[in-house]
Formats: sequence, structure tokens, C-alpha cells
Amino acid sequence: MPTPISNYINVSSESALVRAVKRCIKYGPTALDFETTSLVPKEGRVRLVSLCNNKSRYLVDFDKITGGFRKTAKLFKGGEWVVFNAGFENRWFIDAGVRVDCLDVGNLRRAILGGGGYSLKQIALWDLDEDVDKGEQSSDWSANKLSRSQLDYAYKDADITWRLWKYWADQADEGRWMGFKMLNDMVPAVIEMETSGMSLDQVHHKKLVRGWEKIKVDKIKVIREMVDGDEVANINSDSQWSDYFARTMPDAFLKGWPRTEKTGQLSMTNSTLNKLAGAVAATGKNDMLVEFFDALAGYKTINKYLSSFGESLITKSDLSPDKRIRARFNIGAAKTCRFSCSGPNLQQIPRDKELLGEATSVRRSFVAGLGRKLVSLDYSGIELRVLALLSGDEQLLEDMVEGDVHSEVAAVIAGQPIDKKTRKGKEARQAAKGVSFGIIYGSAASGLSTTMRCPVSTAQGYIDFWEARYPKAFQLRYDMMTEVNRTRNIRMVDGGTVYMGKTPDMPKCANYPVQRAALSIMARAIVRHKHSLDIERALGRQKWTVMVSTIHDALIDEAKTGDAKRCLAIMEKDMIAGYLDMFPKAPIDNLVEGGIGPNWAELG
Repeated sequence: MPTPISNYINVSSESALVRAVKRCIKYGPTALDFETTSLVPKEGRVRLVSLCNNKSRYLVDFDKITGGFRKTAKLFKGGEWVVFNAGFENRWFIDAGVRVDCLDVGNLRRAILGGGGYSLKQIALWDLDEDVDKGEQSSDWSANKLSRSQLDYAYKDADITWRLWKYWADQADEGRWMGFKMLNDMVPAVIEMETSGMSLDQVHHKKLVRGWEKIKVDKIKVIREMVDGDEVANINSDSQWSDYFARTMPDAFLKGWPRTEKTGQLSMTNSTLNKLAGAVAATGKNDMLVEFFDALAGYKTINKYLSSFGESLITKSDLSPDKRIRARFNIGAAKTCRFSCSGPNLQQIPRDKELLGEATSVRRSFVAGLGRKLVSLDYSGIELRVLALLSGDEQLLEDMVEGDVHSEVAAVIAGQPIDKKTRKGKEARQAAKGVSFGIIYGSAASGLSTTMRCPVSTAQGYIDFWEARYPKAFQLRYDMMTEVNRTRNIRMVDGGTVYMGKTPDMPKCANYPVQRAALSIMARAIVRHKHSLDIERALGRQKWTVMVSTIHDALIDEAKTGDAKRCLAIMEKDMIAGYLDMFPKAPIDNLVEGGIGPNWAELG
């Protein structure tokens, strides 16, 4: 049942505001919630601020206070303000020229359960069993006189936020508070990246899109030579393809074909088609079926490129007068608390590669402005490095730092040493990555065989080699499984936890600690780098340098050409320090790679 709103005090003068804020600061963390006339500070104003803790309950109407929020925001300095979605409230404080501590209750929840995206309404229902009416959310907050319903709604959000904070704070131990701090401290850097954005070279990108459209036409031609429109009318319809294969394929083959959870139809994802092609290829029979699966998967791939990285990027660029694409970086969105990115998803922008027979560089489309350079570094092989460090596997760490894990595995696959300087050697090494990353993701021989397109017995041989060479790294999954069986949680290297449920999942037990450790390192690097740049800018150096993006295990800045070299040195120092924050005694040889360039693809 909903909890009745406690009596709150309306504040409508600066003197009353001073008293209210001082009282809140005196009694410690206080929930804070804004109602604004726009989502963007430059386009609107803060109308209401709700404040709630065990001793204080206030609702401030800034339209009744001379100068409004911007003039009085400095009063909030020195307080600890509990919010939901710290990025929103922080933007309004930054716009007012004030830096305050905003403690995001969503990040505290993520530090205890693991990541995820959700609304305040959702977690109020899940955690407090309270269904919050959000009907007034889109009401007119600029009205001369607000209704009682609007005022109650505004205060209710702070009340809910405060009760959620107490609920999760009661469950936080020292490690979980550390995990919370790791997530929460990234907010200012994320705001800078989202505000800065990245420039798009529309001329180059339009040329790319035209090439993809030609490939799409070619793939349709190949598919239609095998299956005409009378059999499958809509080439984009997964349900029609499911019906077609259900009619034409032997029952024995259909039995092993994955099905969708909701509809039960045959799965037609790219991953499924590639695995099916691999399974057929491993038998050495029916090359035509392999060709067809590959063609349909290729069509889906190019269609994905067109829908995700095609005209939509140009349209997004056109929305801004400066032609910069501004994405949203979602802290802790994945279960392991790694970032997600949206509007558009810059984390999905692929590395330069051969796409279905054509050289493709989507990253070449993202460029530095006139007289500027992009500066970027990427942690090299970070997942295998942290797996070695988490498990204490000396051989894996040695191979990562001084040798080459993928070349070792490639030699086993090839049956002889490879020369990774040759094209054949490079291809063998690239293929071998599938084995190591399959191990990280907990793949069994059956899954690895479809990925590698080899018999199950051969795939098992690769796994046996990996286990023999890196026994401690291989054992980590079983150690994590034991921990989950005992506690239902995995304690992560940063101190936070991820709730794993009642039934342990081997792939997740193998992968989650690795992914979280990589995030922990990057989080420390992001926070350090933001701090370093703030100091540099305060001293008049790197005055025009901005953080523009984080992509998996990479940071990207944009700097004036003359500042780029120093920016790179600062970034390298911060990324190494972030790594050592988590693994103080770890070797740092060959830890980062990247450089300076006119665009994202050319970083020399």
C-alpha cells in the first residue's frame, strides 16, 4: 500500500531557504529532487526542489525566490544530496557554477545487486512495494500557480528517494560502499562526454552508406537465387523464414535449431545462423546450405550496419548546429555494471575491418574539429590480463605481458608455430581469439565448435590445451560457482557484489568477475582523467581539451593540435594509475595502446 505523504514545509523566501538547507546539511544525507521547466539547463529553469531526510521535509518554489535557483545554488555546497539519476541534478548544479555531492540511489542499488536500467517508479514498486503515480510528471511546471497535486507529486519523489536510500544503505557493507563510490564518482566525467559529443564527417559517411547499400543489393540477389519470393515473400521477416525452414529442413536438424523464448519460432538471429553454418561446415557436407546461411547472415549484418550506423548517424549529426553527435553513456547499465550507450550506441561502432569482402571504416567518420586532434588510448587485452590477476595465473600473465596468448593458441590450432606478421598468421591469430574469449565466456566444446566451425572433439582439444597451460585461470569459473552456491552473490574486485540468483550459471560465473574488473579499472581511469584535466584547465593548460567518449576499454579526448601530445601523456598516466588502483603490484608493460590522429580510425 502507498505510504501517505508526510507533512512538508513550503519554502518561498531566501531566508527560509537558507534555514532549510542548513538544517538538511546538519543532519547528513538528504534526498533531493528537481522539477524543471526543461530537461536542458540552457533552455529552462529549476522550479521546485524537494528535500527529505529523517529530520527535514521541505518543498522549495524557486519562482518565489529572487534570482531563482542559479543565484542560490551555492547554498547547497557542503551537503550530501541523495538523488535518483545524478546526471540530471548534477547538470543543473554545474550550470549554476556549483559542484556538490550527488549520491545516486540507483548506483547504490547497482553496487549491491549488479547493474541494470530502471526508473524510480520501477524500483519503488520492486523495493518498497509502492506503486507511484507519475501522472503529474509531464505537467506544466512553469505555471504561475502550481496545483496541490503537482506540489504533492514533487515532494513524493524526494520522499521515495529517501526511503530507497535507507533501504539500500542498510544492506551496504564496506565493500559495497566502495563499489557505489566507484560508480557514483564517474558522473561528472560522463556529463562532460555527453556534453562534448563527437564530430561526424558526413561526406565520408555518406560514401560508406552508399557502399553498404550496394552490398545489400548483392546479398539479396544471392538469397533470391536460392529461395524466391513465392517461398519467402518478405526477406526481413524472421517468422516467414522460420516457417520456410520448418517446412523444408529435416526433423533431426530442426531439433537442434534454437527457438525464440516468446514465440517458439526458429531463431533467426545472426548468431544462430553463423552457428548453424559452423555446425554444417564441421560435418563436411552440404556446402550449399552453408553458403545460404552465410548469405542470410551477411544480409542481416549489412542491414544492421545500415540501420545502426547508416543514415541515422547523419540525421543525429544534423540535429546539432555544430554537427556533433551527442550520445548518452549509461553508468552501470549492464549486469556487471559496465556502460551501455544510447542515442546512438557509440560502443557498437566497429573497429576497422573487412565487412563481407569490403574494407570498412566506420570510425573514420568520427573526426576532430579544425585545428584539433583526437587523443585515445585503449587497455590492451584487458580481459585476459584481469583474468590472470584475479586467478593468480602466472603463466597467463606472463603470456599477456611478455608473450602472445592468441599466437600460442593459434599454433595449437595450426599444429605448428605461426608468423603473425604474415596475412595467414594474422588470420590464424584472429581466429584463435575465439578460443580464449570463448573460455572467458564459459563456452563448452559444443558451443566452441560452432564458433570455430570445427568438430566437437577438435574444440575440446583447444579447451584442454587452454586448461593445461592456464590452470588457475580456468579454475576461476569453478571457484565463482562455489561462491554463488554458498552466497548467491559474487563479490567483485572493487568490493561491490552481483546477485546471481538461486541457480548458478557457468558462463556468467566465468565472465562476470572479468567484466566487472575491467569496468573497475576503467572507472578509476575515467575519474582520475577528469580530475587531471580539471586541474590542467584551472592552470590554463589543456584549456580546450574535452573528454568526448569512453568505448569499452578506451578513452577518447579532443584537444588542440598543440596540446595533443601532452594530453596523451596525461591520459596514459591516468589509465596506468587506474589499473594500479585495482591491481597495485601488477606489471604495466604494454598496458595501453593508441595515439593521436585526425579521426578515430587513424590514431598513430
